[in-house]
Amino acid sequence: MKRLSILLVVFNIIIIGRLFYLTIYNKDYYDNLESEKREVVIEGMSAPRGRIFDVKGNILVDNVGVKSIIYNKLNISTEEELVIAEVLASNIEINEEVSLRDLKYYYYLNNKEKVNNLVPENTMKEYRERKLNSNELLDIKLDLISSEMLEEINKKAAIFYYLMNNGFSYQDKIIKNNITDEEYIIINKLSLSGIRTDITWERIYPYGDVLKDIFGRVSTYKQGLPLEYKTEYLKQGYKLNDRVGISNLEYVYDHYLRGTKAKYKVENNKLKLIESYERGKDLVLSIDIDFQIKIEKILEEEMIKAKNSYNSKYFSESYVLVGSPSDGSIIAMVGKKIKEDLSFVDYSNYNILSSFNMGSSVKGATISVGYANGLIDENTKVYDSCIKLYRGKNRCSWTNLGTINDLNALRMSSNYFQYLIAVNLTGKKYTRNMRLNATMEHFNLYRNILKDYGLGNITGIDLLNENTGIKSRTVTDDLLLNISVGLYDTYTPISMLQYINTIATGKRIKLSLLKSVINSDGSIYYQIDPKVLNKAPVDEKYLNRIREGFRLVNTSGTGYSYTNRKVPSAGKTGTADSYLDVVDKTISTTSTSYVTYLPFDKPEYSIAIVSPHLSYKNSTSNYRYPVNSRVVREITNLLYNDWIKEKFIVYLIKVEVHINGK
Repeated sequence: MKRLSILLVVFNIIIIGRLFYLTIYNKDYYDNLESEKREVVIEGMSAPRGRIFDVKGNILVDNVGVKSIIYNKLNISTEEELVIAEVLASNIEINEEVSLRDLKYYYYLNNKEKVNNLVPENTMKEYRERKLNSNELLDIKLDLISSEMLEEINKKAAIFYYLMNNGFSYQDKIIKNNITDEEYIIINKLSLSGIRTDITWERIYPYGDVLKDIFGRVSTYKQGLPLEYKTEYLKQGYKLNDRVGISNLEYVYDHYLRGTKAKYKVENNKLKLIESYERGKDLVLSIDIDFQIKIEKILEEEMIKAKNSYNSKYFSESYVLVGSPSDGSIIAMVGKKIKEDLSFVDYSNYNILSSFNMGSSVKGATISVGYANGLIDENTKVYDSCIKLYRGKNRCSWTNLGTINDLNALRMSSNYFQYLIAVNLTGKKYTRNMRLNATMEHFNLYRNILKDYGLGNITGIDLLNENTGIKSRTVTDDLLLNISVGLYDTYTPISMLQYINTIATGKRIKLSLLKSVINSDGSIYYQIDPKVLNKAPVDEKYLNRIREGFRLVNTSGTGYSYTNRKVPSAGKTGTADSYLDVVDKTISTTSTSYVTYLPFDKPEYSIAIVSPHLSYKNSTSNYRYPVNSRVVREITNLLYNDWIKEKFIVYLIKVEVHINGK
């Protein structure tokens, strides 16, 4: 027992000694720690986002600073807020509106005793007996405030008070945007608790609506983190009231574009700037905005001509993409919808959202099914004819092409050649009125090959909600023939560009609008490296057969009139039966497409164009305005001018080297 008492005494001595040390010798440390706890630092409203440039340094998306009055509640009481609202009302104009309830609430806060005296005793008894909660009691009080009583209040002050308290209590609130220089000076002189001037930032677009949907949108101050992205952004350290990218490039590259907000120290319910904002990193795109605008003008002019020509009642949209096959970059991305008054709506984003039957332009991929499965080779020759399956109708090429091989089948767009591949894929040899007994496996043999070209697949483009097209689950013999000539599954315009790129280079390269990310000092923070998704699904010797067939298309085949004749190129035309639902009926239409790359021997550019529902089938006319050929020819003229200049510069360099002997 005596030993236990000694241990307790020693233990108490140790505790007392420790407390003495902490309170006396370490007093300064804990005083400083407490001071740090009391020092509150908050962030500013926003920081300017990074800019977006085109490949030549033109600013496509910028920021404009807007002078604003900002309020943060800090530790300010309701009574102080009422005074601040009155001061603001005396010095600043405001055009906002508030509800009747908000006006009554402001009156109540200024006249609590007067309003409380109006409440019947039986109501207060119900409240005391917990038959009414505090919110229900407040509603009763507000109902007792008459319109005559509201005449007593300063309605401007009521508006300011509402703006100061609308939203989360802890966050900054914009009291007024776009304040004048005079108002800016007044607010700073007043030095009101919780009130400060700040610069808020809004996006501006020097080129108007050009590619605006592609650039994407940023959430508003009131919106903050949208519900659909809330969890994702919170995990990345964002706050609920942060403005963030919510679509396309602004969303995809928000982590680069977001700036660093200014920081303020709270002193006596006022904010002192301790760290300035920093603009986000800039994006440099592969887009050439001058070239983009030129193509838009060319397309609009030709679409107007098409709309004013015969048989174009249901024609309303066209899509054009220009890219670089070597790295998958996008140089121009154009989509236009023409209205009945011949005005236009930008449809650039529908290059990734809409899909169509492309017809024969995909035959470079479908003929690959024959090569990959050993059904055809460079020695295959057939006499162009028609195919008729059991209970089906004759299915032929657009004209009798005589004896053809694989190259001429591509050059003159033989359907019969492709049909035979589909028949042979089922393990059968064609005979008239035969059954193929097609299965989903046969369709998948096509789809797997087409996917490796980018058709019916994600291209990897750095935009949201890319569509892969429609793949029907219906299996019939006739539909197997359809898929072999591009008349079954649907494909997006953007996938058509990746498809022609894959033929040009032998590699399916991820498509991208971004070239690099730039620091505020102009140095490169990040640069895109081309990403190869897969190789072309056929041996190089057969890929060269497809390339040669496409070259023949442009030199002496169905694409003869599509390109500038001075630049060697390769391409493929496509025409597809399509259908359009109009009110209570379905209209049978014709859609057209075309893909090309140039120069043939060293591809620098690729082009894809799609014009859905260009004409419709009727008894009076089968005319189709050649919008695709006219547009692409003008584009290749533009590209040719640049190309010939580059070739001339190379020539001059070679001459100089020869002369100087270096």
